[in-house]
Amino acid sequence: MAADTVLSPSRELTISKIVNAPRELVWKVWTDPEHIKNWWGPNGFTNTIFQMDVQPGGIWEFIMHGPDGTDYKNKSVYKEVVKYEKIVYDHVSPKFQFTVTFKEQGGKTLINIEMLFETPEVRDNVVRVFKADVGLKQNIYKLEGYLRRVSFEREMSIERVINAPRKLVFDAWTDPEHIKNWWGPSGFTNPVCDVDATPGGTVLIHMQAPDGVVYPMDGEFHEIVEPKKLVFTTAALDKNGKRLFEVLNTVTFSEVNGITRLHLHAAVSGITEEGKPYIDGMNEGWNQSFDRLNEHVMDQSKIDTNAPVVIERTFNAGIDKVWKAITDIDQMRQWYFPQLADFKPEEGFETQFSIHHEGRDYLHIWKVKEVIPVKKISVEWKYGGYPGNSLVSFELFEQGSKTKFILTHYGINTFMPEKYPELSKQNFTEGWTQFMDRELKDFLEGVHAREN
Repeated sequence: MAADTVLSPSRELTISKIVNAPRELVWKVWTDPEHIKNWWGPNGFTNTIFQMDVQPGGIWEFIMHGPDGTDYKNKSVYKEVVKYEKIVYDHVSPKFQFTVTFKEQGGKTLINIEMLFETPEVRDNVVRVFKADVGLKQNIYKLEGYLRRVSFEREMSIERVINAPRKLVFDAWTDPEHIKNWWGPSGFTNPVCDVDATPGGTVLIHMQAPDGVVYPMDGEFHEIVEPKKLVFTTAALDKNGKRLFEVLNTVTFSEVNGITRLHLHAAVSGITEEGKPYIDGMNEGWNQSFDRLNEHVMDQSKIDTNAPVVIERTFNAGIDKVWKAITDIDQMRQWYFPQLADFKPEEGFETQFSIHHEGRDYLHIWKVKEVIPVKKISVEWKYGGYPGNSLVSFELFEQGSKTKFILTHYGINTFMPEKYPELSKQNFTEGWTQFMDRELKDFLEGVHAREN
């Protein structure tokens, strides 16, 4: 049963979903703080629970930690608790009444949720400001994934390094045009590859072996935190479309120096006799798939040499402070290039300086092309003695007390990296990543930042 939020004509926000777990287990993970802290909230959120007394008059107090580092304090008072059947509580701010009921459905559980607000206007404001409708839907799918995780029969973990940037690797897991090229063991193809990488989105893949036998599988997505994490189920199907087993796959992606460290945890449940042989070969199958994934994204990286290097980070510093760090010559010398003789954030300003690296001197030739104060600066970037002309753009976006920073380096292919490998896209990606994740981050947030 698919789930979607519904805004009533009056003042409610509702959602219903049948989850594949017995009612007693659903009740347990909803009322035990050691369980609910692991799945409550929208995608990417975590929780610190201070108090959870599930009885009339009891208090539930906790902090939800957003993926951008923002904390959201929550406090509720329980009004009605009927074990295994119903929970009602009043949320303090913003004010609403939350009701959830649990009904048995032949070994599964039908969950009905209603959030009742004081007025339609209050509800609409909460939906607009906090995306409560989206968050509620994501939350119910996270719950379903967590239920599978705590009821597995077998598990497996694999960690691999994939030689491509994290964004490309993440796309290779979510775009069917990528997936069909690497999914499955060696020699397999995927003539059917329908993947909807959204919370509740479905998966349908027909894997065809070299001997022509087709192995169908389906599944659905439970949590998506781009480009860091995926949680989704997969299940092999028999000739009648019945599931032979079900696997909850949790995949995390971390990037270091332009390459990606990938970690997969697979929790298997509902294993039938017919499905057991598949499980025995699952580890080897995944390892062969990862070999194919690595080859695919490396090929894509080569094909995409004309694409710019794009690196996005959020720094725990105000936008004025970040702007000064990238435009004030005295500060730029501290984290960027100490060899800089001069720099002015003025259109048309030109400067040159030399960098000695690995036995060579590289003459950097800069010309400021665009300046939007405290928002954007773009610099033409060339090298003496080399062909080509590129453009580096720094863009800043204020996010409360923090700043989102997007670096884009265009035109690297004009340096003819096939002839001059020292000016390859990979080297620029690694260099810019180090500048962003070490030098600039430490300057803005580290010991140096506290001293200034």
